[in-house]
Amino acid sequence: MRCEEVLNRLWEYLDQELTPEEAEMVKVHLRGCPRCHPAYCCDRAFLALLARQRSQGAPARLLPRLRRL
Repeated sequence: MRCEEVLNRLWEYLDQELTPEEAEMVKVHLRGCPRCHPAYCCDRAFLALLARQRSQGAPARLLPRLRRL
């Protein structure tokens, strides 16, 4: 796979939406590509941050404001 294709499919890879064959090709590319690997690490860290925030929930003082929207 070329960099452009890997970067375009990165979210699908992280969301495990690729076929096993496609996922393997992306994985192999990411292991050896100094351009794509940092993008993968950044996107993966972003998803981890979202997961942590989701598990903590919204601050209590924010909920009334959100309900008014």
